[in-house]
Amino acid sequence: MRREGNRVWVLAGLVAALALAASVSSVEALDDKPGSLSFGAGVGFLSDTPDGTAFALDGYADAFLVPSFSVGPLLQLGFTGDLFQVGLSGQAKYWILIPNTQNRLKVAVQGGIGFMHASFRQDDTSFLIPLGATADYALTPRVSVTGTFLLNLTDLDPGPTSHHAHVMPGFTVGVRF
Repeated sequence: MRREGNRVWVLAGLVAALALAASVSSVEALDDKPGSLSFGAGVGFLSDTPDGTAFALDGYADAFLVPSFSVGPLLQLGFTGDLFQVGLSGQAKYWILIPNTQNRLKVAVQGGIGFMHASFRQDDTSFLIPLGATADYALTPRVSVTGTFLLNLTDLDPGPTSHHAHVMPGFTVGVRF
């Protein structure tokens, strides 16, 4: 029962953070000018967790330090019938504008470091190194749709009968604003 209560609070916090981020009304929300901020969220799957393939949610923020380079936090949540896992990392992203797309399509390569905690048969916490790429297509000056592939390197082992997770690939589709 305690785990269910924790899930509700985590989901409520994620919804509140996304609502706050959505209220930011910057005309340059998707610009990569130094000092600009953008926020995003996605849904998808995370495979090879200690309990197999999980439903995934992620949320992130990007602060652009120089054109085409951003840093910010990444929150990843994974759920199965028996597993709840949360990962938090600091990410660095390099954004590449794809030519001949009217400045609408960008690809970002990213990497970071942080930690991941899994509640399964036993609890376990490990380092987290998420590496991956994002395709970002601007629908409007303020909203873009994203597809993100991440390889999560970790050392989770939440129990003697669970799958020892070293590499957890995941894919999410979402929005950035």
